[in-house]
Parts: sequence; C-alpha cells; structure tokens
Amino acid sequence: MANYVVIRNNDVSPDKNSDKNTAYGICACSLSNGVLEIQCCVNDISDDLTWLKSLSTRLNDNDVDPIHLENIVEDELYAIR
Repeated sequence: MANYVVIRNNDVSPDKNSDKNTAYGICACSLSNGVLEIQCCVNDISDDLTWLKSLSTRLNDNDVDPIHLENIVEDELYAIR
C-alpha cells in the first residue's frame, strides 16, 4: 500500500526568504523494513499547498495505485482550469 505525501520543490533564488519560487508535488511512498521507497513522484504541480494536501488525503483515503498518480494529477489540473 502506498502512502501519498506532499513534497516541496525549491527553485534556487537569491532571496532565501521568498516563497514565490516554491512549488509542491506529490509522491507515492512505502515503508518496508525501515527503508522509504518512492514508488512514483509528480513534481512541480502547484504552489497551492492546501489543495495538494487535500488531494493527497483523497488519494490515501481511496487507496489509489501509484500507477495512476500522473493521470489523476493531470485530470485534477484540467478540472480546476
């Protein structure tokens, strides 16, 4: 079973206090024998952390197979246009 988590991707910025270059993604991970395995990851989805946390919760609640992660993210982005 995968656990979906939100990850932060930082662009290199001269202003280290600036959040404007922060984008978030989602990874499907599993923990086995003390080793964290990243099964699938979609980077740089959005700067909306609240929306991505909500999406990761829905993915976890519905026990989504990681193979579907990219398509689900694409569908979600299309739906909010």
